[in-house]
Amino acid sequence: MRIKGIIYASLASSLWSISGVSGEILFKRYNFSSDWLVSLRTLISGILLLGIVKFFEKGDIFAPFKDRKNGFKIILFGVAGMYLVQATYFKTIEMSNVSFATILQFTAPFFIFIYESVKNRKIPSFFTIVLLSSTALGVNLIATKGNFSQLTWSPQALIVGIFSAVMIAFYSIQPKPLLKKYSSMTVVGWGMLIGSIVANIIHPFWKIDGEVTPISIFNIIIVVILGTTVAYLIFISSLKYISSSLAGILTAFEPSLATLLSVILFKLSFTFMEVIGFILVFGSILILQKRL
Repeated sequence: MRIKGIIYASLASSLWSISGVSGEILFKRYNFSSDWLVSLRTLISGILLLGIVKFFEKGDIFAPFKDRKNGFKIILFGVAGMYLVQATYFKTIEMSNVSFATILQFTAPFFIFIYESVKNRKIPSFFTIVLLSSTALGVNLIATKGNFSQLTWSPQALIVGIFSAVMIAFYSIQPKPLLKKYSSMTVVGWGMLIGSIVANIIHPFWKIDGEVTPISIFNIIIVVILGTTVAYLIFISSLKYISSSLAGILTAFEPSLATLLSVILFKLSFTFMEVIGFILVFGSILILQKRL
C-alpha cells in the first residue's frame, strides 16, 4: 500500500510538471497568454472539483458559506491563495521558462519556515540558518549563472517567481482551519472557482488570444484537466497510503521532471553554476521540509 501511495504522489507531481511544460509550449509556440490560461484553468477545475463533491461524494458544497467567517476565509483563499498561485506561476513561465519557474516555486518551504519562526518567536537553529542561506544562494546561482552582477532572466521574472513561492506558502498555511471542517476537494474547488472570477475579470476565457490548433488544444487539455483536476485527485488519493510529509517530499519530482523535459523539448542547457544552484535548492528544501 505504501508503494501505491508513493506511485500516486510521484504521478501527481509528474502531471504538474508536464502541465508547466505544456504551458510554456502554449506561451512560446502558440502565443497564448498566461492570463487567459489561468482564467480557463481555474474555472473548469473549480466546476469539476465541486461537481465531484456534489454528485459523487454527495457533499454539501455550500457548507463553508453557512458560516460568515469561513465564507470570508474561502474567498480570501480563492483570491490571495489559489488565483495568485496560478497567475504568478504561469506568468513566470511566460517571462522565463518552466524550469526556472518551478524551482522558484519549490522554495515555498523557505518562506513557511520563516513565517513559523516569526509566529512562534523562535530563533532558527544554526543548521536551519545554513539551510535557508543555501536555498537563497542556490536561487541566486540559478538566476545569475554565478555572475551576481547580471540576471539570466528579467528582474520581473525573478520577482514574480519569488512571489509565486510566497503565495504557495500562504496557500499551504491559510486554509488549514478550513480543511479541518470541510473536505479538501470542497475547499480547493471553491478556491479555484472564486479565483476564476478574478482571473476572468482580468482576461475573460472567451477572449482567446492564441493560435488554436489540434496540438495547442491537446496542451490546453493537459494544463486544464490532467495537470490540475486529475493531478489533484491522484495526490489526495496518495494521502490514504503515505504521510503528508512524504507526499510533500515526493513533489520534488515536479522541478526535476520539468527541468529534464525542458532539456529535451526546448534544447535547454545549464552552466555548472546553475547545476550547483539546483543541487543547493533541492537539498536544502528537502531537509527543511522534514523539519517543518
